[in-house]
Amino acid sequence: MNKWLLIILVLVGLYIIGSVIAIFAFGEKNSFSDKIAVVPIEGEITSFSSSGGFLGGSGFSSSDIVKQIEDLDKDDSVKGIIFEINSPGGEVVASQEIADAVKKLNKTNYAVIREVGASGAYWIASASDKIIASPMSITGSIGVYGSYLEFSGLFEKYGVGYERLVSGKYKDVGVPYRGLTNEEKNILQKKLDMVHEFFVGDVANNRNMSIEDVRKVATGEFYLGQEAKGLGLVDELGNKDDAIELMKKELGLTSIEVKEERKENSFFDILLGNVAFQFGRGFGSAVVNYQLNNRFDIKA
Repeated sequence: MNKWLLIILVLVGLYIIGSVIAIFAFGEKNSFSDKIAVVPIEGEITSFSSSGGFLGGSGFSSSDIVKQIEDLDKDDSVKGIIFEINSPGGEVVASQEIADAVKKLNKTNYAVIREVGASGAYWIASASDKIIASPMSITGSIGVYGSYLEFSGLFEKYGVGYERLVSGKYKDVGVPYRGLTNEEKNILQKKLDMVHEFFVGDVANNRNMSIEDVRKVATGEFYLGQEAKGLGLVDELGNKDDAIELMKKELGLTSIEVKEERKENSFFDILLGNVAFQFGRGFGSAVVNYQLNNRFDIKA
């Protein structure tokens, strides 16, 4: 037998044995006790899913978080959920999907903003029952953008041409190979304004604030946690431990298990999941992804 195959089989065997031991040793421990689940919201918010790790990005997918929220909502042992946020935001639709899932929760839920809870991440936080933020955290930044790099000047300097072949007048709006016309800029700006108004309206509804009051602070500016509290964008100043104590008090529970819902990727998750994802996504669609990632894209 090939020695490398033997090594892999031994490692797989050890992993399975270790998993079984862990399940029997720890799986049933406190399984029926009341819990507060802590769900991390870290990195850029995206709509696609990757297993992360040393070959993956630092973001997370809306589909993964939404499923996690739905599973926790069905778990009778979970009495409350804390979303521990450290994210600058990301894709608009993905942010809205998570915010909607939070609003549908039938359990007490808080958002804790650590370092950053901005833009799409603040959108998610606003959907929770209560927001607790570190005094020096970065919050707010209620706005959207669709800026991108445009290379037409560089192309002209080096004699590189862009042969425009489209069916549909606006099909290549936002490609980096040519500049926008004034008409195209107006079209894209209107789209951004529409998304911004939706963002403002949703935050106003989530926070029980008037649209006018939210619009005043929805300039895209970020606020420190202590500023955000004065503006009505957060409820309390503090950290995760403070949030846990507040939730225990609200739930009327003196003793409760705090369960971290952070997924720990095993060696085999990284090896099998990440490599397959990166190679399949990378080689098979390199040109397509380059074009999609280098044109107009709306983010919050």
